[in-house]
Amino acid sequence: MGARDTHHINDFPAFWQKFKAAVISRDKKSVATLSRFPIGMSNGASDIPNRAELGRRFGEVFDRDTNAAQCFAVKEPALDTESADRYTITCPNVADNFVAYEFERTQKEWKFVHRQFPTKCGCR
Repeated sequence: MGARDTHHINDFPAFWQKFKAAVISRDKKSVATLSRFPIGMSNGASDIPNRAELGRRFGEVFDRDTNAAQCFAVKEPALDTESADRYTITCPNVADNFVAYEFERTQKEWKFVHRQFPTKCGCR
């Protein structure tokens, strides 16, 4: 089992190269293949249930609040500090907040699973 875990951890860079290239080239079909549905969304946006909906909402996921293609070209995802099965990349937005994209290891491979919208502190 240890060899399998090492294989999965080490194959994240290959997954990332495919995912990054697909987003930069706006290859919606490849992005969908590299995603697990439903894709979680935040801040009241409905989750993305399937490939067709991802195709329709591609701009919402990768262009709203940040330029994911530009971000992905220069930044790398970080391994989650609490789980070796998750990576996150954060991209800046115009309001000095961020948009986070999360990737998770499934039983067989890595997948894009969640987009966290930028948030501001609601502290009172």
